Amino acid sequence: MNLAFIIFLSGCWASAILMLRSKNPVYSVFYLVLVFMNLSGLLCLLGLEYFLLLQLLVYVGLLAVMFLFVVMLLDISLTEILAHQRGAYPVAGILGISLILAVLLCFYGPVLSNNMHTPFFMDFGLADKAQKSVFLPDWNVLNTSMSSVVQLGILLYGVHVDLLLLASLLLLILMVGAVLLTLKRRAAAPVHDVFVQHSVDFQKVVYILKK
Repeated sequence: MNLAFIIFLSGCWASAILMLRSKNPVYSVFYLVLVFMNLSGLLCLLGLEYFLLLQLLVYVGLLAVMFLFVVMLLDISLTEILAHQRGAYPVAGILGISLILAVLLCFYGPVLSNNMHTPFFMDFGLADKAQKSVFLPDWNVLNTSMSSVVQLGILLYGVHVDLLLLASLLLLILMVGAVLLTLKRRAAAPVHDVFVQHSVDFQKVVYILKK
């Protein structure tokens, strides 16, 4: 299992780097699909079958196909791609550091919550919030008593329903944006009345030039 974890993790990092460094947007979408596939392998190793299917259906089957459709439909020059690519590296670095900090918080969160019983944290009421926060051990305890699908339903539709609505709103905005990108804007043209054009007597408007 450790070897498979290393293989999937290395493939995920390699695909992400190639996705950022690729100059062809179609190849970038293909590398993005590889990232999703490697993440699905990691979820399979963790025993989260439902999240694995969700990853394949939503990200690979929906978002990646939509990205490929938009990229192939829009005529993007190489200069614009290189200009946006230079500005993507700082954003990617910030997101990577944030992801690493989030993973460290998941692992060391229980340790921090146990160390919050100090006068400083008690004054601000942070100790009770730390005890009520959901970290990794709570997931493992619930996972032994019920299946991942039941646990996901309880957390997603009961505890974190606000985040579910926010994600639904973001997907709706993404769908509307994809539709707006495909619309072609017609140039402003004068309005012609077809009935008036057909009612005109051609003998009064057409002159025959005789030599």
